[in-house]
Amino acid sequence: MGTPYRVCEHCGAHLDANEKCDCRNPKQEETAAEAQPMKLVAVCREVDKDTGRIAVYKINTEITGAVVQQLQIRARLNPELRYFTLTSGRWERFGDVITSILKRRTVTRADVDRIGGIVEL
Repeated sequence: MGTPYRVCEHCGAHLDANEKCDCRNPKQEETAAEAQPMKLVAVCREVDKDTGRIAVYKINTEITGAVVQQLQIRARLNPELRYFTLTSGRWERFGDVITSILKRRTVTRADVDRIGGIVEL
């Protein structure tokens, strides 16, 4: 009995017997070229000391190792601040849902884990 698939000679994809590979499709090449590279995004959850209001907002700066360290220090010194990182694509797609979860009165580590794709600093 032979292999149930064949391998594309250009990209190495496993294909069914009559399936054509789309690796040479010009539309797909254009889409890949237009795609933005994924970047890290930092999100702050801030609880106002006086009113108890919770604000969740994206930090508009390039996220580097130094920025992550600075945010971790700020979070240790200011317990009302919590910082999270995720990819820009995930924020663009699920930002509203993530914001609504982070705006809850209490947000546990389990809540953050259930969101998926987001890490607390």
